[in-house]
Amino acid sequence: MGGGEAETVVYLCELSKPNPKVLKFEAWSGQDTRGQVVAFLRPYRNRLIQVRVDADGIGHNFGLHLQDQGYRVEFVHVGLPVESQPGRNDPSLRFFNLKAQFYQHIADLLERDAIEGLRDETTIGQLADILYELDPHGRIKIESKDSARKRGVLSPDRAEALMLALGKPRPVYEYISVYDRRRQRSEREKSEIAAHPYFGFRLVGDDDGYDEQPRSLRQQLKMI
Repeated sequence: MGGGEAETVVYLCELSKPNPKVLKFEAWSGQDTRGQVVAFLRPYRNRLIQVRVDADGIGHNFGLHLQDQGYRVEFVHVGLPVESQPGRNDPSLRFFNLKAQFYQHIADLLERDAIEGLRDETTIGQLADILYELDPHGRIKIESKDSARKRGVLSPDRAEALMLALGKPRPVYEYISVYDRRRQRSEREKSEIAAHPYFGFRLVGDDDGYDEQPRSLRQQLKMI
């Protein structure tokens, strides 16, 4: 955002399954592009779930302006560390920060040709120019803008807008009724019983493979 080489970029995307889809895209240059962005978003106001904004630098104030206009804004700080999720695939052990994690998600989508409607050649070119390195801990780290500028690469504003729009998948919430929950628990308990080493034997300790015929309640009481 701002003047010079920088652009203000908006990607309007549908995060549908299985593939996300680019619905519309626009980019502007100039010192103050707030009016253009609000006009771009206005026709989709009632359909937007949220607007993700790069909260680092001047993007924070831009997000505040969109909030004042009544939009639900998510302030994204891509420079923050990745949240640790203990387990074999803990992302905090793989990625230096959120930017690296989000860009990796974009790379995975592109590898599967899973982004529908991505046709802007400048965006595609900027994505192709992004380099990464491994930090001392072996985590993926995206090349800094200063380093990219030294090798003649301009600010990848369009690539970063797409990264913000698609790089952080929207959480999926599932509804399970009380009836379904009870049914799942019942099925789980049945499977646990079936897995018991004595399942199928009529009497405790009768493990010789020959099951006795069921006795009536009166017969069972006589045995006691």
